Amino acid sequence: MSSPSGDQVPDLREHLLTRILPFWERYSIDRDRGGFITHLARDGAVTDPSQKFLVMQTRMIYSFAAGSALGGSDDWLTLADQGARFFLNFFRDVDHDGWHWSVTRRGAPVDLSKRMYGHAFATYALAEYGRIAHDERALAAATHTWSLVENYLWDHEHGGVIEACDRAWTPADATHTMGTHLHALEALLALSEATGKDRYWPRVRAICDLIVTHMVDAERRCGLEKFHPDWTHDARLSRGLVNYGHNLEAAWLLLRVHRADDVPAYRDTARGFLDYVLRFGLDTTHGGVFSHGPFDQPATEREKIWWVQTEALVAFLLAYLVFDDRRCWDAFRSVADFCLRCLHDPQHGEWYHSTEEDGTPRDTHKGSAWKAAYHITQSLSYAHQYLSEITPPA
Repeated sequence: MSSPSGDQVPDLREHLLTRILPFWERYSIDRDRGGFITHLARDGAVTDPSQKFLVMQTRMIYSFAAGSALGGSDDWLTLADQGARFFLNFFRDVDHDGWHWSVTRRGAPVDLSKRMYGHAFATYALAEYGRIAHDERALAAATHTWSLVENYLWDHEHGGVIEACDRAWTPADATHTMGTHLHALEALLALSEATGKDRYWPRVRAICDLIVTHMVDAERRCGLEKFHPDWTHDARLSRGLVNYGHNLEAAWLLLRVHRADDVPAYRDTARGFLDYVLRFGLDTTHGGVFSHGPFDQPATEREKIWWVQTEALVAFLLAYLVFDDRRCWDAFRSVADFCLRCLHDPQHGEWYHSTEEDGTPRDTHKGSAWKAAYHITQSLSYAHQYLSEITPPA
């Protein structure tokens, strides 16, 4: 496939390897205790050294491993390895199995709850790191983590995953959310690739089927976010707003599975999500994608959050490959230009957490329990792969 009109795109791989991961190498490594420092200001200064969180730690393990695989520094796989060792040694619940939500900087348990969101990222990061580093211990931990999900966090009555259990695996929150299911799907795709085993694919399909069956507003063709245990939708919990980032993320993952299995329902659902964001979420004036908006109305939360833009890059680019739709290419170019022009910090590297609608920096912190290198690393890695499938015209 050719890029429209021979468009030249920025070198996203080079941006990742020179402007994103070096920031984290310089500032996030806890060289005294192991693992990664969580809270970082715009310039990399540590703003709170007290805790380390499951999601942030695993996201950094993934990011350095993926950057190494993409041709980055040889040291990055070593950094992923030290992060994996800290995680395996200090986050595991030695009494009840599974992973703590947070620990102190030294590794003492703080929040002992068992959250599906965290176990999805443990599976994902350990599978990806294990595959790239050929680390059998990490791969075994990834497969074991998913077995815990099957035993304790999978809802065998209604389908899908619940949100959380207490430390001893008694269900504490049996509701369902789109976001957690998207990361469970992501983890299963990584685990399937890392192990080469088909046994995870039925769960991949099961989650995709749940998205198509329960997580779509049939009239508007946009995603729904929050559900009771029986999958009854609860609009109150999502404030009656559409999350454009989750619509894009769901579209991307559904198209990945569609490419492997050729399931029209996944393709068509993804197209509906994309069309909705193109109509209401894409900022055609300044570039980028807004955060949230009411059903069938223009966006009301118009800030540009970093992770939403990363989902937009891969979703629109893969959609262009699947549908050959010029709108998706133009949206990809618009978002990519916005990210490099407005979200990227030219002084210190990395991206800001968010900007105002017009691209003015809004929240400039770089590291938190939720913000790590993962979103940008994953997005730019896959974008580089998809762009390699697009041949500029002669």
